[in-house]
Amino acid sequence: MSIMQAEMVRKVREPEVRHKKERIEEVTLLRAFAFLAVALQHCIAEFIYRPDILPADSIMLAMLFHFTRFGTPTFVFLSGLILFYNYSGKLHYRSFIRKRSGDIFIPFLSWTIIYWIAVEGVFGGKLMQPSAWTSIFLQLIKPTYGYHLWFILMIFQFYLLFPLFSRMVGSFRSRLQPNSEGDLFHRAAGISLALGLLHGALMWLSYYKMPGWAASAGGFWAELIANRSYYFVMYVFYFLMGSVCAFGLNRFRKFVGDAMGWTMIAFIGAYIWLGYDVLRFSSERINLNLSTYLKPSTFAIIVSQLLLLYGFALLLQRRKGALYRILRFIGRHSFGGFLAHAFVLMLASGVTRPMQLAGYHLPAALITFILVAAGAIGLASLLEKLPFGRWLVGPTGRRKPKASETSGRSVMQNKRQLNLEK
Repeated sequence: MSIMQAEMVRKVREPEVRHKKERIEEVTLLRAFAFLAVALQHCIAEFIYRPDILPADSIMLAMLFHFTRFGTPTFVFLSGLILFYNYSGKLHYRSFIRKRSGDIFIPFLSWTIIYWIAVEGVFGGKLMQPSAWTSIFLQLIKPTYGYHLWFILMIFQFYLLFPLFSRMVGSFRSRLQPNSEGDLFHRAAGISLALGLLHGALMWLSYYKMPGWAASAGGFWAELIANRSYYFVMYVFYFLMGSVCAFGLNRFRKFVGDAMGWTMIAFIGAYIWLGYDVLRFSSERINLNLSTYLKPSTFAIIVSQLLLLYGFALLLQRRKGALYRILRFIGRHSFGGFLAHAFVLMLASGVTRPMQLAGYHLPAALITFILVAAGAIGLASLLEKLPFGRWLVGPTGRRKPKASETSGRSVMQNKRQLNLEK
C-alpha cells in the first residue's frame, strides 16, 4: 500500500476514533451488584418458606432480602442509561431491534427451552406427553419454570418503545434551554423529582388500590391488573432515570458522589420502614410479597440504594483493587449469569431440600448463594467460549476486532515503518 493510500485510510478512519464515546466503566460494576442481588433474593426465597425454619432465621433472611430489592430495577436503570447514551441521535429502528433481539431475545428463547426440558423432562418425567408440549408456548408468554425470565419480556417492551421514549426525552431537553450547566442540573433535578413523585403515586395505587380493582373487575381486566408487574410502565421511572444519567453523565457522577451521606440516611430510613411493615403484617411466617417492587416504601429503598451503590461503584473504580477486578468479571458475565442462576439453584435445591436444616437456614441460604452465584458466572463464562455461546449468554462486552479495524492498524504500522526507513 502506498503512503498516499495510507493517508486516505487514516483520514477516513480518524473521525470514528474522535467521536467514539467514553466507556462507562461503572456500568459493569452496577451489573455485578444487580446480578448478585437477584441471585441472593432467589436463594433466600428457596429457604425462607420451609416449614422447619425458626423465627430467628426467618426474620434475618427477610432483613437480608430487603438489601436485594435494587437488583431488577438497577438492570432497568442501566438499560435506559446505555440506550440513551449510545442512541442519542438518529436511530435505525429495524437494525436496532434486530440487534436487541439477537442479544436479548434469542438467549431468552434458548433458556426458556432449557428450563422447560429440565422441569417437564428431567424432574417431571413428562416430556413426551402432549400436555408438556403445549406448556412450552405458555412459558414463552408467562415464564414460570424459568421464573426470572419475566424480566426479559418486560425489558424488551422498553426496546420496542425506545423511539417514543427518545423523542419524548429529546423534546424535554430542547425545551430546557439552560443559561448555565448549573441551571440545567437544577431543572433536570426538578423534573426527576416530579417524575419520582408521579411514580410514587403509581406505586401507591398499585399496592393499595389495584388489588381491589382486580377483585371487582373480573375477567380480562382482573388478569391485566393482576399481572401488572410484567408491564414496562411499572418500571418507567428507573428507565428515565437512566436517561438523566446518560445526558449529564459527569454531573450525575458528581451528584451521587457528593450525596452519598444523604442517600445513606435515606436508605437506612426506608430500610427500617420496609422491615417494620413486613414484620407487622406477616402472620406466623414472613411474607416476602409485602416487599414487592410495586410498593411506595420499596420504591424509596430502591432509589436511595441505587444512588448509594452508584457512588460506591465510583469509589471502587478509583482504587481498582481485588474487589474491583472480581466485580468486573462478574459484571461482564452478569447477563449470562442471570439467565443461568435459577438453573444452578434448581440443581442445588435437589441437594438441600431433603436436608434437615432447622436452626441453620440462614447460613445454608448464604452458602447456597455463594455456590449459585459462582456456578452461574462460571457457567456463563464457559458457555461464552462455545461457537454458539452468544445465543445462550448474549454479548459479554468483549469483541474480536473487525477486519476493517485490523487493516486500519496495519496501515498505521506500515506508515510508521516507512517513516523509519526514511
